[in-house]
Amino acid sequence: MTLEQRIESISQRAKDRARALDLFDSNLWLGPPDFFPLAREIPAVSLAAVMAEYDLGGGLVSHWDGSRLSAQEGNAALRDRGDLPPGTWTVWTGLPLAPGEPGPLPGIGPADPRLRGVRLFPKTHHFQLSPWVIGSLCEWCAAHRLPVFFWHVEAEWDQVYRLASAFPALTLVVETQWQKILYHNRDLACLLASCANVMVESSNLIGQDFLTWLVRGWGAERILFGSFLPANDPWAAIGMILDADISDSEKALIAGGNARRLVQEAVHE
Repeated sequence: MTLEQRIESISQRAKDRARALDLFDSNLWLGPPDFFPLAREIPAVSLAAVMAEYDLGGGLVSHWDGSRLSAQEGNAALRDRGDLPPGTWTVWTGLPLAPGEPGPLPGIGPADPRLRGVRLFPKTHHFQLSPWVIGSLCEWCAAHRLPVFFWHVEAEWDQVYRLASAFPALTLVVETQWQKILYHNRDLACLLASCANVMVESSNLIGQDFLTWLVRGWGAERILFGSFLPANDPWAAIGMILDADISDSEKALIAGGNARRLVQEAVHE
């Protein structure tokens, strides 16, 4: 067997193992990527083909306009999308509900049928990640069983702790973008230990050993697989799961089981 054949064989085995995990990607993005000038935009009509390329069986879809332009622009770009692949749901961008702003915004009226999460950009959109500012939105998300996502660079760790403590029924997801969780591992560890309603997204963790450490310390139930397509190659995050020193059942939870549970628990009444 030639070197090229050996490499192809190893690659194929990895793809087969990844396919068996039934991946559900919690971090897919539409629109022109911000912060990543070399990343190529994925049009909605191409998303199904891109997901098939990486054997992604479903996912949560966000839009860059929610950060790059405004929450309303990003949400409007996700509303009433009939061209999204089956098994995909949307994450809208949230803002404080007082004083009232025009929509579309989560927390105003009924939840959009495809909505399965809310992302906050407190630094970019200039508001405090505190109960007295976004408490009503957090109550709305908790009532609808919708997780709240945020990039860790957008929030202070103490703010996250206070918010998680104030709303124990609300799931908060710390995302590892756009900077790796490396020098923040002590803060993250203490947050996970203190707040059972906090989860962490995996796309930009520092490697399989760190993922193994998280699972052994706080359980696979606390981690969501995400790729951050198109800014990141999904194989970086997939490879971390495949190579982590954890059980197959724990890998399955991270790869898709946890995110699918959150999707199924959402309340739209």
